Amino acid sequence: SLGLELLVQDETWASNTVTAIKIPENMDGAKFVNMMRTEENVVLAGGQGKLNGKVFRIGHMGMTTTEDIQEVIDALKIVLPQVGFNGAG
Repeated sequence: SLGLELLVQDETWASNTVTAIKIPENMDGAKFVNMMRTEENVVLAGGQGKLNGKVFRIGHMGMTTTEDIQEVIDALKIVLPQVGFNGAG
């Protein structure tokens, strides 16, 4: 609902421990990940290998609660517009 695109569209291939989301064009992914960490205390990971700079990852393994996930979504709603993304809505 935020207007972001998942890397994996087919649930068959989706991970149950991490969600990879494509970094929208014209958005500075490194700045975004840094702002999430420094301003919202939410640590995201970037992509690896050929996905470096193209995705960010949200981990949700172990003792992750619904409240933890909501905290990340709330932080996304704050930071995404600050880095030039206006696809929400």
